[in-house]
Amino acid sequence: MRFNLSKWLFILVFLPAWCMAVVIRPDAPEVYKVKKGDTLWDISAMYLTQPWLWPELWRNNSHISNPHLIYPGDELRLVINEQGEAELVLSRDSNDKPQKKLSPQGKLMDKASEPVSVLPWSVVEPFVKGAVVMSKEEFSALPRVITDYDDTVRYANEDLLVGEMADNTDSLLVLRQQSTIYDMQDNEVGVQIRNLASATLIPTESQDFSLVRLDKSRMETRAGDRLAPVSIMEQSDDIQLRSADSQRGHILGNLQEHHLMGRLDVVVVDLGHSEVTPGTVMGIYTQGPAIEDSKTGISEDSWLPAIFDNKETPRPPAIKSGDLVVFKTFERTSYALILNSSRIVRRGDIVGKP
Repeated sequence: MRFNLSKWLFILVFLPAWCMAVVIRPDAPEVYKVKKGDTLWDISAMYLTQPWLWPELWRNNSHISNPHLIYPGDELRLVINEQGEAELVLSRDSNDKPQKKLSPQGKLMDKASEPVSVLPWSVVEPFVKGAVVMSKEEFSALPRVITDYDDTVRYANEDLLVGEMADNTDSLLVLRQQSTIYDMQDNEVGVQIRNLASATLIPTESQDFSLVRLDKSRMETRAGDRLAPVSIMEQSDDIQLRSADSQRGHILGNLQEHHLMGRLDVVVVDLGHSEVTPGTVMGIYTQGPAIEDSKTGISEDSWLPAIFDNKETPRPPAIKSGDLVVFKTFERTSYALILNSSRIVRRGDIVGKP
């Protein structure tokens, strides 16, 4: 059954301005049962023309402490309250209550059920667990993998490796620099680092070298790769959707160094953790092409007219081409997932208020 928006049009006309921020899609379902595999973004986009305003649908529902925690089997019902505001009501079948399991001590405890993820986890997980951005100096300071006991240069699971002295911690990661990230002025803002493998530090009496055993390899390790504590990849998985406000930045590229990007691609933006947080939703805006001078046939972006004219180059207005959401932040950059795009996304596209 679909939600009859026209039935409530006369009410919406008289709503105060702040309520008009939430616009219900005309084809929004009146009732929807959450399924395994749904994401919070998918469900939000089913109801709202601006999915990042999802929490607004729950603003008057005191029974929902966290609108980002929705579980498979939950039934969502779209209603109009007495104030004429659209809101969602959630009902959870008693059979879907958390099951009981035995703890190691033999006590009964709740078996936690998994809420639907905010984003498609299969897409972002490799970047949450397997990639990080840091400065070149930070990476260079990490201890190196030197060799193994067979004096080879490529290593895999269960191999024992000799490295420079590493932090005194049981678990380590093996990292490799993949590429250098430049901002739109070609200034270096960090290096992309790939997590190659997990490793265990083997206790020894050496004061000069570390002995490590490779445990879980995603790619082969080589001499010269770096060792780091697992905490270097850790970041809170608490992603709550919120709209960007005054933040403005650019797409700098992606981990695969593709020039053309689109929906469900992970990109790097030039905004750090002091400017955005995981869950920040931003619009993607494409700048118009360079304007050609009709008299000379020379592009306004050409170096030639710049010799004779110091005026700022006129640019056509940028047009919105999609949305993205930040999911992992660093000092000067962040990873973001393109949620939708109507045009090809390229380096230099603007990100800002959606």
